[in-house]
Amino acid sequence: MTRRITHSRLRRTGLCAAGLGTALCLGAGPVVANNGNGHTKYKGSESLNLISVGIDLDRCGDFPNFEAVFEGQGIDTAGGLFSVVSSGCQNIETGEVFDLVAVDTYANGDSVTIEASSFFLEFDPQTCASATVDPVHYTIAGGTGSFAGVMGHGKFEFASNDSACNGEIAPAFVWFHGKYK
Repeated sequence: MTRRITHSRLRRTGLCAAGLGTALCLGAGPVVANNGNGHTKYKGSESLNLISVGIDLDRCGDFPNFEAVFEGQGIDTAGGLFSVVSSGCQNIETGEVFDLVAVDTYANGDSVTIEASSFFLEFDPQTCASATVDPVHYTIAGGTGSFAGVMGHGKFEFASNDSACNGEIAPAFVWFHGKYK
């Protein structure tokens, strides 16, 4: 019995290794689910590093509003690995974030532009973390390459550390899901 189980485990391990090897050698395409009405579902996550904070009167208005610019990287089931540049405005008195735009550029050069609805961040002084109060709606406003002409929407959540609270610099995190056509 032990010999049979061991042999079976070795066979499964070998098959998994062969499948992984094939995917690595041939390249694995994105795994997406079409829900039958022409929309393709996808999900993923990204980490963002704060690049700059400043006043942009034309875009964000007067103080206490400011513009924040982030850069980072992520992965999703629509296109695989991507780099992201994101910017938006925040009212530091109310916590409202508005005019948030992100451009995700995949390894092959294709990209999507994401525009988010306004949302609020809630700060927790016990953990020094800010996070979205509720999931945030976004739309896919455009794309290039294989995403040219794509339309879609979804929801994301956001969490970040407040370095002024604890002295620690850490990336912000976003996790999302949506569908496109």
